[in-house]
Amino acid sequence: MIIAELQGKIPSKLDDKEDILTSNVFSFFKYSNREFLKEYLSKLGISVSLEDANNAVFHFWQSFEDKTEPDLIIICGKYYLLFEAKLYSDFSPKTGNINSQIEREIFMGKMSAKNFNKEFVYIALTAEYYKNMNKYTQYENQDFIFIWTNWQLIANYINEKLELNRIKSDYEFALDLFTLLVKKNLRSFKGLRNLNYLEINKLSNSVFYNVMTSKFKGEFFGFIENLSGFKKVENYNNFFKRTFFKSLDKININNKQVIFYNENRQQ
Repeated sequence: MIIAELQGKIPSKLDDKEDILTSNVFSFFKYSNREFLKEYLSKLGISVSLEDANNAVFHFWQSFEDKTEPDLIIICGKYYLLFEAKLYSDFSPKTGNINSQIEREIFMGKMSAKNFNKEFVYIALTAEYYKNMNKYTQYENQDFIFIWTNWQLIANYINEKLELNRIKSDYEFALDLFTLLVKKNLRSFKGLRNLNYLEINKLSNSVFYNVMTSKFKGEFFGFIENLSGFKKVENYNNFFKRTFFKSLDKININNKQVIFYNENRQQ
């Protein structure tokens, strides 16, 4: 199915369906090296052994007695993990005498987990970039574990493995899945930590554009020309010293300007 989507062979009315995305993504975790599953769960705060991951059982779209049908249940180690995945749609709200989708799945999931003598974990998987506190906080700090996460975490995790060349098997599987997630705009911005700063000291003006010659000023005036007065570069932690800021102390900056916006120069 991943190849069909990448090649545009999925009808447009289906390519945005969360069920297909759920199948593609978690088929990877099911059929590839289970080290991926172990590490992904770790990123969610769920610690399992590799043996637990190897023995994990996947149940896609299993129906409960009340007709509730969560997207995925993974029984792994001591955990009963219930995933409800959303892409463009939202969780069904409470209507009349019917509880919301999350509430119904929690109720039935907890009973099922008890039958398996497992610890219940509810995982809301969405395309939101940030956790909506108003939407999810009410489910936290109860007698089960509630986790919100997004597809972007999966994309960034796989990309990290690809960039570090830490995928010895299942490489093409992982690459195709990452490519699909990028195609669906489900990759988040990771910052400038991968910026190659080795040649940055050769630049004489700004990193992004020259504020003196640009026709569009906007609100951002670039970096290098405007970073005068920074005296504490050496006090950044090791993470920043290894990245962009490592070379700033080598740059001679004499022009004093603001970094973001100067109302006196607005055009």
